[in-house]
Amino acid sequence: MPLYDRGSEQRLIDKLDYEIWVLDFLGSAQNLYYGGADISTIQLTNGQEQATISVSCQDHLGADYAQSVIDAIIPLTFTASYKILDMVYEWILEENASSGVITKVPWKFSEKVKLIKSTNLTYPPLFISNAYIRDYTFAFFNNLLPYRNEVIHSRNFSVTRDKLTLTDSKNANSLTLDRMQMGSLVRLVVALSRCLAGKIQFDAYLDHLIKYNFDRLTMIHQLAPFNQNLPIVVNVELIVPKKANSFPADLKFVRDQVARIHPNQDVSFNLIIIAKDEQNVIAKWRFPVDFAPNTDVIDLTLASYKDFRLN
Repeated sequence: MPLYDRGSEQRLIDKLDYEIWVLDFLGSAQNLYYGGADISTIQLTNGQEQATISVSCQDHLGADYAQSVIDAIIPLTFTASYKILDMVYEWILEENASSGVITKVPWKFSEKVKLIKSTNLTYPPLFISNAYIRDYTFAFFNNLLPYRNEVIHSRNFSVTRDKLTLTDSKNANSLTLDRMQMGSLVRLVVALSRCLAGKIQFDAYLDHLIKYNFDRLTMIHQLAPFNQNLPIVVNVELIVPKKANSFPADLKFVRDQVARIHPNQDVSFNLIIIAKDEQNVIAKWRFPVDFAPNTDVIDLTLASYKDFRLN
């Protein structure tokens, strides 16, 4: 029986169900407090450099009580994040036990760490094709263990405003994470676990986002940084007037305009092409991130790219 098939992915989903729910709830509360923003939209017309940009923002909760609640749950956020890491590695060990690579899965966190270090395990495809994810994730699992134990067993931590400070009583080392760094930790463990469980696809954007968040947490993994800029995703609406019997869409123009509007940033975009005959909308296509054609110009007709048509 092959390891890491759909049955294996479902077993991981079952293991992570509660922890993912907790982090989703905490993340939603945090986004509301900070006033999260919807994805921005750049509106272009073929060949015309004047662009319209719109961003829709949510309202702030804006209350001292809300801030105190968010600060108070930082230790819970930390332990839930670590529990997801533990569940992922426990799942990997269980899959290896089912194939006879190991005889049993230890119960103690420290024993799991020792077994992972000393055994040539079979890892899921994501870890094999992107070895940095395996290495950096295990560094998190290993290096955060002493601090997790301090929160659970000794309450050897403090919260000051938006900062969580944890102290390892055995060697007196301390780790301080502010709310933004905790956000990076949450986004990392949730994205990785969902990718391993087959819920989301690992693509160029997710690769860059994972590296960016690893860079925010070098004090934890203590490995080389990626120097990754913050990747962002925008929507681009391109209006394409009719010429003769087709709608020539200038994709190089789109890429150049996105780079001009977001200089020195790592930007991906969803592309919506709106074909017009004078003022009438004839057709619309939507190409998600990484699905837009790589050519400079595509000559669209009503029969083109039917899988991406919106109307």
